[in-house]
Amino acid sequence: MTNAHRTALLVPVAILLVSLSAAPAQESGTGLRPKAEAGAAAHESVVRIAVSVDWEGRNLSSVNLRAFVSMRKAHPKVPLTHFLNAAYYTKADAETEDVTKAIRRVVHLHDELGLHIHPWRSLVEAAGVTFRAEPTIWGPRFQPRRRGADTGHAVVIEAYEVAELRAIVRTSKKLLGQHGFKLGTSFRAGAWLAGPRVREAIRREGFVVDSSATNTIWHEELAKYALPEMIAKTWPKVTAESQPFWLKTPGGELLEMPDTCALADYVTAKEMAGHVTAAVQRLEKNGPDLYVHIGFHQETAARYATRVTQAIKTIQATHGSRVVFETLQASAKRARTTIKAPR
Repeated sequence: MTNAHRTALLVPVAILLVSLSAAPAQESGTGLRPKAEAGAAAHESVVRIAVSVDWEGRNLSSVNLRAFVSMRKAHPKVPLTHFLNAAYYTKADAETEDVTKAIRRVVHLHDELGLHIHPWRSLVEAAGVTFRAEPTIWGPRFQPRRRGADTGHAVVIEAYEVAELRAIVRTSKKLLGQHGFKLGTSFRAGAWLAGPRVREAIRREGFVVDSSATNTIWHEELAKYALPEMIAKTWPKVTAESQPFWLKTPGGELLEMPDTCALADYVTAKEMAGHVTAAVQRLEKNGPDLYVHIGFHQETAARYATRVTQAIKTIQATHGSRVVFETLQASAKRARTTIKAPR
């Protein structure tokens, strides 16, 4: 983010530096909500927070998994929405039992399992689809960063046709299901680039919630690359304050649950907490519940998961019963009751 944006967004953060001696929290459904003070109105509006993890399909290193475990130990009652990538199983050197064991280390029973796709060559070809090497999120001036034998992480998923995408989605669901990971109905596109083809494909394959919409205010570190412009073109009306909305596709309606605060690679703990504080302050004006989203990547957990850990701690201590941590699926269920379906 630019300094100007940070200044604007972090004005409320002074509030967040109060003592972290919050009241003990109790589990509420799939979320986490501290006990309300005596006499508090039962219908008080809240900010509903989904915490997600993007599993990129690149690797499952011990250092990142240890950091992930630490994050879970710090907040054992906060449910996560895992956007799993089946490409871990399609690598040429994949040890399927090790892959399954690694994922299970950090997936809890109260978590949600969704699907995440970056079009790795091994995954695309496992689906019987011809691999495309371009366009990439870096743009034509930059060569894709190749790490390891597999490639395709940086390829724009929207480059594939609907039928091809459906095959990749089906293969992903099948592979993950074969190893005990039964997916729900939430999806996130690699690099947030769920354009019309992706939306139609996932809807036709049974997904009813997408969480790819985001705003480039968080991505100043990527300004020299093509990705921010691609995100802006894919989601031209989405802001950091955007709330759930319906998308029409040829396969049916899709509920978009925006990734309002991107992921921790690009957002500090203070910015995440400030983002939530801004939403809490808007509750007084808007009345209904508001929805926000924070998260991190499995592949960079060692560097950035602590940002999420600290942000959650600060948010809980500062806002108490005004916030609820829950899965994206739970948030989507609530949102469906309050937003108008498309005509």
